[in-house]
Parts: sequence; C-alpha cells; structure tokens
Amino acid sequence: MERVDECQSPLFLAVEVEDDAERTVRLFFDAPAEAPTTRGFAGILHEGLDGLGAQQVLDVPDDAPYRFGLAEAVSPLRMRGMVGMLGRIKRQVRLRSEALAAAGEGA
Repeated sequence: MERVDECQSPLFLAVEVEDDAERTVRLFFDAPAEAPTTRGFAGILHEGLDGLGAQQVLDVPDDAPYRFGLAEAVSPLRMRGMVGMLGRIKRQVRLRSEALAAAGEGA
C-alpha cells in the first residue's frame, strides 16, 4: 500500500488493475477509525471509481473533488488530501495498465 502524504491523517491506498478487456480497477484504502473525514473521502472515491475501466478512471478530471462542492464545507488542507488520493489512484492505474500492456506484447 502507498501512503498518501497529502492527507492530514495517515491514509494508505492500493490499486489493482485486472487483466481484462476493460482493465477493471479495484481500489483498497486503509485509514484509522479516528479519521472520519479522510475515511469519508476514501469512501467517495471508492464508490465512484472502484469497478470502472482504467480509461474511465484516467478520464476523471483532476479537479473532480472541487466539483463535488466539498471545498465549501472542509478546509483547503482536507481538499488537498482528496486531490492527492485521486492523483495517486490515477498514477497507479496508469502504471499498472502500462505494465499489463507491456506484458501482453511480450506474450
């Protein structure tokens, strides 16, 4: 699992990309129970992205967390954490998709 340093509370995430036609994305998060805001942000991202194809995840705008209207309710530091989560998810999806494509070319 990779730590998301942008989050105020310790949050770790892992991304799996399945070797299927859609390159289905699976997300895993770990955050302490005493970090309800961080856990909530992870839950929003999990609900919205888990099970989508890799390209669908990569097509999510980088500023999507701001489009949810959350910036009006939470601090800029909290928003930075959610944007950081999304950025790391997309980076891991990209890396894992590229690795699967390279492995398929060598087969």
